[in-house]
Amino acid sequence: MRNKILVIDDDDLVRKSVQRVLVTAGYNVTCAQDANQAIDEIKKQDFNLIVSDIRMPGKNGVETVREIQKIVSQHSPKDIPIIFITAYADTSEQLGAEFLGEVIIKPFDLDHLLITVIEYL
Repeated sequence: MRNKILVIDDDDLVRKSVQRVLVTAGYNVTCAQDANQAIDEIKKQDFNLIVSDIRMPGKNGVETVREIQKIVSQHSPKDIPIIFITAYADTSEQLGAEFLGEVIIKPFDLDHLLITVIEYL
């Protein structure tokens, strides 16, 4: 069974680039452009990993992931690994993200992202 990854990013170009590299590597990828779409997807299916932007309109990535973790914990005792991607280094949001998962700074090399995904799965 192929691992399922949820990619959350409000930037179309980033979302599609990440999706393309992960699908090419053989992963089943679902994309969401904001917290609401991501939460809808989490309620529909299980994921093995989440890749999320930190800064997004509405709920940021850290808030979104915390809400997702609450939803998932009601159905499963396992934690979903989180990889955050952000263009804003050393912000309070990034510090909150570091407690929840890996943080990769944009612009990032897609191969580096893929290696990180492989390590978590």
